[in-house]
Amino acid sequence: MTFPSTGADDAHARVTALGLQLIETHASLLEALDRLREGTLPPADLATHCAAFCAAVTTHHTGEDATVFPALAARHPELRDVLAGLQHDHEAIAAILRRAASLAGAPDAPGTRAELDGLAAILESHFAWEERRLVTALNALTPATPAAVTRAVAFPT
Repeated sequence: MTFPSTGADDAHARVTALGLQLIETHASLLEALDRLREGTLPPADLATHCAAFCAAVTTHHTGEDATVFPALAARHPELRDVLAGLQHDHEAIAAILRRAASLAGAPDAPGTRAELDGLAAILESHFAWEERRLVTALNALTPATPAAVTRAVAFPT
């Protein structure tokens, strides 16, 4: 026999899955970047897809910086140095995203492939570090966690 959900259990399950949602979001972003790097998109589509990808990563990082990281810093002061390092990464990644977006308009321009490859390497490293250091803390958040935090972690890509 099953019983209807009380809602509280659903909220707790949603929050305790934040670390796993972060991993899924990162995987989706890397898959989108792989599609850009394959070189099979027509030039006009490359520019459009690159702009969408850059916007998705920017929105994800902006949400982390504004909501997720402050929530984690308040609950886990031992993570403050890690969070500061991740925010520094976000600034460096933003600069690379701007260069990649400008080059995507001319996919045959020198440096376009190298910029996308460099972006992939940096994002893979950044995401792996972030996951190693934050997944456990994210999964430990409670249902009282602000909705903005859950939205930022589970940004739909």
